[in-house]
Parts: sequence; structure tokens; C-alpha cells
Amino acid sequence: MKKRLALLLAGLLAVGSLTACGGGNDTDAKVKIGLGATTSFSSSKSIGEEDHGQVRTDSNAQADITVATVMLDADGKILQCVMDVVQVKATIADNGEMTTDPTTTFKTKKELGPDYNMKPASGIQKEWDEQADIFEQWCTGKTVDEVAAGIGTDGYPADDTLKTGCTMHASAFVTAVSRAAETAVETEATAKDTLGLGMTAELSSYAAATAEADGKVQAYVNYAATAKNAEGKISAVIIDSIQATSTWGTDGMLTTDMANEPLTKYQKQYDYGMAPVSTLEKGEWFEQIDAFKATILGMDAAAVEAIAVDDAGYPTDETLRTGCTMKVTAYKTAVGKALAQ
Repeated sequence: MKKRLALLLAGLLAVGSLTACGGGNDTDAKVKIGLGATTSFSSSKSIGEEDHGQVRTDSNAQADITVATVMLDADGKILQCVMDVVQVKATIADNGEMTTDPTTTFKTKKELGPDYNMKPASGIQKEWDEQADIFEQWCTGKTVDEVAAGIGTDGYPADDTLKTGCTMHASAFVTAVSRAAETAVETEATAKDTLGLGMTAELSSYAAATAEADGKVQAYVNYAATAKNAEGKISAVIIDSIQATSTWGTDGMLTTDMANEPLTKYQKQYDYGMAPVSTLEKGEWFEQIDAFKATILGMDAAAVEAIAVDDAGYPTDETLRTGCTMKVTAYKTAVGKALAQ
């Protein structure tokens, strides 16, 4: 039975590999592209709580952001799937001060590769990125409902084929894939094009705790999904951002509302509140990011990188500035990472 499952998985991965590089679909049919994310604070731990077998003497304010992008055919089946996770962490001392450098940036789990170090604890001796690749390939050809059916009520893979290559907790993967599919839009991309995902992650808005107000820090994550054609030019692009805020008291104990998942900037629409301080007629964040996306559509990675910005990251290109005057450096980076896949 094990040999049979291994053969089945090998066949699945062969098909998935072709799809992932854009060579498994030789059709010019237009496809839908979606981008979805989910945020969890469940790994956050306060002083005195047990964390990986030890009692913490400081607090860990952590946000785990799982992001997925999918390419869907006319029947809603997944042609390509790319996903990643970033863990943004800050350490808080018992005097309410953050001891993590506020300028810290964070790599995603895929960017960490073997440095994430899951392999030694894995029963199948596979690193996180290896298991994620197998999950993505397993999703190919399935509907979202079929993907969800392969994950047990405990959040771990229940599908026998998937379990031979991916045994890690996958409920967040399903949520991100489902949200990506639910929000997928018609594009000019075709099934021949290659799907990519890029992310940036940093800390922002740090404030120490005082007697008057809790301390806070944001996990600030920007992410982009791109489809590129055979010439390496963008045929579809979606960009979004999440600001996940952790809070704590003067004693360093976390006060974060861990059940309150933050909306993305795009989901907030006018509630994000950028329009009142913008000089543009359409100055809200989602309107400006739409203008940025329209500008880079059809560009290759070099052209995106060449978009002129000043030292603070604001665009100086006059054409772009007619619709987007906010900082774009992080979006350029995320798009560049997506196109590099």
C-alpha cells in the first residue's frame, strides 16, 4: 500500500511541477487569479506561560500571516497554487519595553528554507518549504471544496496521498486558499502563464507601554501575486497589505485581542482612512494600489525595479503619480519576488 501511495504521489508531483512552471497548461483560455490571507496570534505567549517546553521570562508578541494565491479555470479548479507564511515576532520585557530592534525585517518560511529547521522534527524528514511545495502541487486540479476535504478536523492532512509528503498543520493553508478563490477575478492571464507570490514583512508603529496606554507594535506585511507570460511580463497582478497589531501592559503581559483577525488594507476600502490626507481625487489606499497595479501591468521585473522613487520610497515618476503618491518600495519588492518564481 505504501509503495502504491508513493507512486501516486510521484505522478501527482510530476503533473504539479509542470503546472507550477507554466508548462502544464497549453491553452490560451483566460483564467481567474485570487489572493487570500489569514492572520493568527495563537503563537503569542506572555511572561510565565509555557512556550516550547520552557516558561517564558519575557513575552513573545507574534503574528503568523499565511498567504496563498491561486489560478482558477472556468470550472473553479485550481491550475496553480502558491503559498507562504511569515512569522513576525517581537520580544517584550517585564518593564513594558520591546527588546526587539524595531527596524527588524523578517523572511518568509520559504525564504528561510532549511534555516526554518523543521526537518529534524519531521516524521517524514521534510523541511517546511518542501512540504508546502507538495501541498501546492496536491491542490492542482482540485476545487477548494476538494482541498478542504483532504484536511481532517484536527487541521492535519487526512488525504493519504498528501500525507506521504505533507504532515504539518494545514488549516490556515485551506483558509488562505479558500479566500484567494473566493476573491479571484477575471484577468488577461492565461493558463500558460506562471503564478508567483512575493512578500515583505517588518515591524512598525512601535510604542512602549505607559500608565496611560498599552504598548503596541504592528506586524506590517505586504504581499503580491503575479502572473507572468513567456516573455516575463506581468499579465495579472494583485497586491494587498496586513497590519496586525499586538499590545501589552507596563508589566510586559500581552493584552492583544487574539481572536480579532485584522482586515487587510484592501478589505478596509475607505475605512482605511488615507483619502482625507491624500492630494489625489482618488486617494484612498485601495484606489492608489489599483493605480500602481495598472501602471506595472505589462512590465517585466527590470521595469518594475526601475520605477523611480525618492529616498523615502515615494514615486517620482509623473505618470504613476497621477494615481499613486504613497510609498511604493515595499510593493516593488514584493512584486519583484513574485516575478522571480
